[in-house]
Amino acid sequence: MSPLDLKTNLSHDQLLERYQLLCKACSSDSSIDANLKSELAALEQLIKHDLVELTRKGCPDNITDILKAMDNELVRFREFCEFPSLATKSVVGIGGGFSAGKSSFINKLIGHKCLVAEVDPTTSMPAYVMKGQDETIQAINTNNCAITLTQAEFSSLTHEEKLIYGSQVGRMLKSAFITLPDFQWQNLAILDTPGYSKPEDQNWNERTDANLAKAQLNSANYIVWVVSAEAGVISEDDIKFLDSLDKKIPKYVLVSRADKRTEEDVPKIIELIKTTLANRGVNVIDVVPFSTRKRAKYSLEPVIAQMDAWNETLTVLQFAQNFKRQFLAYQSFLEEEQRLGNRRLHKLNRILTLADDDELTSDANDLIELVKQELQQLTQLKDNLASLNHVFFTKLKKIGDRAGVPLPEPNALELMDLKEIDLLGMLRQIREEQGLEEPIINPFADLFSQPINPKVIARILRRETPPDYGFDALMTGELFNQLPQLLRQAQPVDDIIKLLDEVK
Repeated sequence: MSPLDLKTNLSHDQLLERYQLLCKACSSDSSIDANLKSELAALEQLIKHDLVELTRKGCPDNITDILKAMDNELVRFREFCEFPSLATKSVVGIGGGFSAGKSSFINKLIGHKCLVAEVDPTTSMPAYVMKGQDETIQAINTNNCAITLTQAEFSSLTHEEKLIYGSQVGRMLKSAFITLPDFQWQNLAILDTPGYSKPEDQNWNERTDANLAKAQLNSANYIVWVVSAEAGVISEDDIKFLDSLDKKIPKYVLVSRADKRTEEDVPKIIELIKTTLANRGVNVIDVVPFSTRKRAKYSLEPVIAQMDAWNETLTVLQFAQNFKRQFLAYQSFLEEEQRLGNRRLHKLNRILTLADDDELTSDANDLIELVKQELQQLTQLKDNLASLNHVFFTKLKKIGDRAGVPLPEPNALELMDLKEIDLLGMLRQIREEQGLEEPIINPFADLFSQPINPKVIARILRRETPPDYGFDALMTGELFNQLPQLLRQAQPVDDIIKLLDEVK
């Protein structure tokens, strides 16, 4: 579209207001002090330059994911520095495809029409809504500075912005923060995310990439996924996207625009979505219908009850842990490469020991020298990574101290994902795979194989106790001497314990 095609028709005052908004969006004046800003710049240098340079000397196949995760975490950390109150909130990420009804749902939930329902996917930005003393709208621009917006300015960032105003301010803003005094959840922040799209989608843009939407939702503590009831099913793209999100994050599915379907259809749609997600291994808390129409019978009460439950759980800052996980992923790769290198070196030394041919010995020595050089490079790379890790977390802790938030470097043990192991189930699976039969166990098979007094055993099995056998006598007499053997051979042991209780 050329400038001549723009039908702005703005008055002088409107043009002046738009110009002032553009100036704010381009501002480089940060609300944080110069020292903190310098420390944040140093963190960014470590991630985007020093760490990248290190990867050129050796890195895992998923280094792009590691660097992207680092960068996304740094963006969230900058948001925390600009808006410290956000760090104390549990984030409820609202996700879904384009025009699924996410913003309309949030407006209805909070009782304010503060989010534009139909934003242009190429100019929309993630927006946080939370409780605050005053009703304010702030945003972070591409210079990582916080600016204040009026409701009118924020509402103007729609798909018609360029047509009406001849500008696209929304493309210069990274995220928005809305505070409301009457927001009912003290410990929650609602995150409205732009719809995701695929590269072949006509709506695709770097601001709407599925990876960006995934990063935003994976940063949340809880996820509400919105599906339009008009389709009658949950799309394959939605299922794949949900399955790609962090499995540890609780997920809740909301079926919007339920009033567009008949009352008979809605329960069937709900059940179909539940069954489909269960069959695909996507775990969700519940699937509930919803409509923004006042006369529709699909209320928000189930969602509000769920939000109330989430509000009871206080969040803990995870910046240090999330950064550390990425460093550990890189470190684990280097350690594995070292193990493989040492294994190759061991094999070559064995070959060299057994070789009696001069040419073979020479080739083995050349390979040994090559492997030693690789191991030396890996050791140097690991030392450089450890040094970078130390500098990074020293600076991170320093920033945390300035903000009054403890951000010490976590150790690897703290980040271990200790899961319960079903050992019995694993053994049964191995037995079935090997075609072994279920063992038949007779717990009393060898009860009398040892020279034990039969009278004592008979009394135990019949639960008979002689009149002169008190508990003290049992513990000091003949039965006491036989108990270890009985406990080793008799099954189940609980029966022996119950018997002793009765005797006592």
